[in-house]
Amino acid sequence: MPITMGGVASGLDTDSIIEKLVNVEARPIKQLEADIKKNERRKEALQVLSNNLKELNDAAKELYGFRASYDEKIAVSSNPEFLDVRATKKADPGLRKIEIIQVASSHKLSTDPVLKTENIPAGKFTLKVNGNDYNIRFKGGKLQSLKERIDETASDSIATSLVRTSGDEEVLTLESKISGKKGEIIIQGDLDFLRKIGLASGPKGGEVEGATLLFDKRYFTSYMGQKETDKQTGNIKVSEDGKKISLNGLLWQEYTLPVSTTVSKDTLLEFTFTYQKPKKEEEEQFPSRLEMGPDEKITVKGIELNGYNVSRIRPPEEKKPEKAYDSLLGVGVVSIDEAGKREEKIYSVDKDAKGKQEMPVGSDFAGKKISKVIFYCNDGMSEFSEAKFATPVKDKDALQAKNEIAKPEDARLKVDGIEIIRDKNNDLGDVIKGLNLDLKMPSHNPITVKVDRDASKSIEKIKKFVEAYNNYISLHRELTKVERSSRPGDYENNLRKQGIFVGDMTLISLENMLKSTINGAYPSRLEKPIKILTQMGVSTGKVNAEWESIKEGKLQIDEGLLRSSIMENPEGVEVFFGSDTDGDNKTDNGMAYTLVSRLNTYVGFGKNVIASRIDLENESIKMANERIDRHTDHLKKYEAKLRQKFGTMEKAISGAKAQKSWMNQQLGNGDEGK
Repeated sequence: MPITMGGVASGLDTDSIIEKLVNVEARPIKQLEADIKKNERRKEALQVLSNNLKELNDAAKELYGFRASYDEKIAVSSNPEFLDVRATKKADPGLRKIEIIQVASSHKLSTDPVLKTENIPAGKFTLKVNGNDYNIRFKGGKLQSLKERIDETASDSIATSLVRTSGDEEVLTLESKISGKKGEIIIQGDLDFLRKIGLASGPKGGEVEGATLLFDKRYFTSYMGQKETDKQTGNIKVSEDGKKISLNGLLWQEYTLPVSTTVSKDTLLEFTFTYQKPKKEEEEQFPSRLEMGPDEKITVKGIELNGYNVSRIRPPEEKKPEKAYDSLLGVGVVSIDEAGKREEKIYSVDKDAKGKQEMPVGSDFAGKKISKVIFYCNDGMSEFSEAKFATPVKDKDALQAKNEIAKPEDARLKVDGIEIIRDKNNDLGDVIKGLNLDLKMPSHNPITVKVDRDASKSIEKIKKFVEAYNNYISLHRELTKVERSSRPGDYENNLRKQGIFVGDMTLISLENMLKSTINGAYPSRLEKPIKILTQMGVSTGKVNAEWESIKEGKLQIDEGLLRSSIMENPEGVEVFFGSDTDGDNKTDNGMAYTLVSRLNTYVGFGKNVIASRIDLENESIKMANERIDRHTDHLKKYEAKLRQKFGTMEKAISGAKAQKSWMNQQLGNGDEGK
């Protein structure tokens, strides 16, 4: 803009006049800038509201469906030093007694002491661990070199170390990285070489893996297979130690194993038995012929009666033929796959057989899990004992370790008197339904494990939901508040105190929806239904609470009542927050589900209500900026026009003054000539 010196001719401060005229013309820009600030505040407030509603939405999602945790369980061990236990949702509340007989251990062996300077001759041997073969080819050298060669070949299953014993002697130790009997280090190969270093002493005899089944009468049920059987009339007895059962009379029973057993091709079901024939009942002796006589005469009131000789013959009773059975007794096994399909096999037993019996279950169920064992007796009394699944350990040419520091042992424990065997100590999740066990050391005495419902997670989720809802209530009040100044007619002061969304129908509708959803009633078909939120201790205020507190609308929690509701009626709480009313295994009702469904309109993906309102504020800001730009251009032109007009005025005044001065000069000069 060019530099001007206004008012020289007129004596007026034209620059100040122009500035004031321009400021008056610029008032719409200031109003637009104020509108932009208001739109920015509204946009920020809407973003805060959106975040608040998303927190409420996320908190509500945690209250139903797979995220819900009303069936959480907690397990407490009476002696964590021996047994640590963790519970999942599937655990059944109650008390269990667990005795740790022995913990699983890793196989550990060593060589004889060898001088550090001694050169060991070359040799070949194989180390086998859990079905993996590690072929060691040693070219000869120090014991350290042998260690390095084993590490190169078998480090994924065997850990090695050198231990100095005394002076210049040291031993090489080998420890299996796999616990239990399956982690046994089996040695095969050059016996002379292995004897020289003291790793093996000679051939090893064959072994059999297996443990005797211990029975509990609680786990016996009637036979449920497809084989037709007569009406069950017998009974079963289980010995106190659980090693023997007796079937008396016609009886078919299934024994559910505490944990399914996977069998290999060579697995056998071994047992011993005795059989006794049924005792024959002595037949009652009935006369087959009745005779009455001789003739008699009887006088009754003067009347003489003659008796007759009567002879009666009772027909002989027909004997029922004895029932013929394919076999009098036997056993069977049942495998149930993940889909619930049952597969069974019945093995008959010759009642006159002697000694241990072996049934080839492995050939029929190789690689499958056996979940039940069948015992039956069609007549007489059968006694079964020493039953177990036995798998021969077949290691051809296996050698006996000379220095066995620790034998490979499986963990052995009793659960409610039933013996369980596992090959590890930690994270045993298949022993008791819903529990993960960590075995620390043998207990020698039963350890009590108490499983109870755990309401803590559920309470924390409900607290988080209540907190998110109360934050929304506070935010809504701030955005829509209506306050009046103490001075009537003070518009500016009233305007500053009001919320930026006062009277906004979108926010009013949102508040009404949330309050009606949270405080509404929801159907339930349970015997102990929870239909409204207040039944579980969550309300806008206790009975007889102050009205101001209730009117505020914030939720309050009676934690004692809430905890007892979850502990005593978890299903009722779960159904209140989310339920399936049409049986399609999909949640379609409940307070939390309904709230999430309705909030989707406001915070769902895409152009939801809040996002659309933010876009509207952005559009208003954009339009206001465009109007400011246009008005700014107008002001520049307006100011230029004013300066041009004032410049013309100054020029005219300056010309008039010059002309006046000239005329004055002319008039003055004329007087002097006279």
